[in-house]
Amino acid sequence: MFAIPQNVELIISVLESVGHEAFIVGGCVRDIVRGAAPKDWDITTSAVPSEVKALFSRTFDTGIKHGTITVLLQKERYEVTTYRIDGEYLDNRRPSSVTFANKIEEDLSRRDFTINAIAFNPSKGFVDPFGGCGHIERGVIKCVGDSEIRFSEDALRMLRAIRFAAELGFSVDSDTLGAIAKLKENLSNISAERIREELTKLLCGAYPDALELLESTGLMYFALRERDYCGDLRSVVSQLALCPQDEHMRLALFFSHMDCEKILLNLKFDNKTQKVVSLFVKYLAVPISHDRYEIKKLLRVFSHNEFEKLLDLKILGGEPRELIAQISEEARDIFAKSECFTLRCLAVNGDDLADAGIPRGKIMGDALEKLLDAVMRDPSLNCKEKLLCLL
Repeated sequence: MFAIPQNVELIISVLESVGHEAFIVGGCVRDIVRGAAPKDWDITTSAVPSEVKALFSRTFDTGIKHGTITVLLQKERYEVTTYRIDGEYLDNRRPSSVTFANKIEEDLSRRDFTINAIAFNPSKGFVDPFGGCGHIERGVIKCVGDSEIRFSEDALRMLRAIRFAAELGFSVDSDTLGAIAKLKENLSNISAERIREELTKLLCGAYPDALELLESTGLMYFALRERDYCGDLRSVVSQLALCPQDEHMRLALFFSHMDCEKILLNLKFDNKTQKVVSLFVKYLAVPISHDRYEIKKLLRVFSHNEFEKLLDLKILGGEPRELIAQISEEARDIFAKSECFTLRCLAVNGDDLADAGIPRGKIMGDALEKLLDAVMRDPSLNCKEKLLCLL
């Protein structure tokens, strides 16, 4: 078992010293049971927010409406949340109200999956009213209580179930899968941002075959904002299993046979992701050449790091490794010799062309592109005198 950080034990100890209960809960406990290193530490307590704030000198009201206070100890932040019972869910996402509870079991009963509904206290041990530890040992994802009720409360939980399967390599309980298939349309009520976050984590999981659960339950259509998945999913899953857990690379493989630009926009990915993934998809669809000039054209489009990722994607797509190794070596040689492939490294600029009588605007832009093309073909031309002679 991983040692609980001293600051976490201190927070629990301070809360207990004045008669409150306190436990670590959620993902950190799940990781401890799995034998994995917890990424963060969440604490739940019988103390209400005002009582938590009175016990610690530095706190922040990060989610006080839902009972969450952030405690700052030695520059580290720890979320401390009061036991709570959720009120009625009206929008398939969030409870309309929150009521503070007195017992840890009441708090655990509102959580999504049994593997996340386990609490631990250093002196009291585990509190596991729904058999989460056993489900972790057997590698099963199962809702707390009635699956249909859990998914009706928060439709994003359906996507989270499959995301956990992709991250942990767990199977999903048959009743849980059945409820997803029945309530899949409710995912339409969830914001694009939240779907994007879960879908990205799913795609970057160590077990991408969980994607097949998205398809078999019908949830894929709604995860893609009411759009059918195109392409051979089984083949894509095989490629994803061999691909580094890199967001841009995996998105490109997943969307390689779709209108990725529109989907990425609909799911509100950031501009860089939209640009890089769309370029990956575009160039995955065309043959790649070991010709030095053609490689420079690609280096105009991609950073060196992105270019290497494109080559890795080409290998996954079936391109011969020998060819890709040759292309990679050519690119390294281009960088080593500082050969020009961008306007920025061209030996002339707009002012030089203006002095030579070239009018600014499209004519000048076309002239600079023509000169750059010549230099990309013949690096020896990249000096001011030679280039001006080409005008």
